[in-house]
Amino acid sequence: MKRLNITDNHGWTPRKLCKQERKIKNAHLRQRVMAVRLVMEGYLDKDVASMVNVCRQTVSHYVSLFNEGGLELLLHRDFAPGREPFLTEALRECRLC
Repeated sequence: MKRLNITDNHGWTPRKLCKQERKIKNAHLRQRVMAVRLVMEGYLDKDVASMVNVCRQTVSHYVSLFNEGGLELLLHRDFAPGREPFLTEALRECRLC
């Protein structure tokens, strides 16, 4: 099995990432940083996956995001816009009357 590599650490060390983990309130984002830190420390992707409770491909995705854009890209999450509201803005205002 090919070992995952951090090709560009963007100035982050495992120690700095550990400090950053403690500052993050969102558990999902903290999990991403933890996975990258563990890979930096030399753990195999399958071991990291079991430690942070995600699949191996997810760990690989986190590492590729970190390699591309550092911590900023790793912590950036786009959400789907969601369903259009049933009521129009005018109906919502009227309903509040």
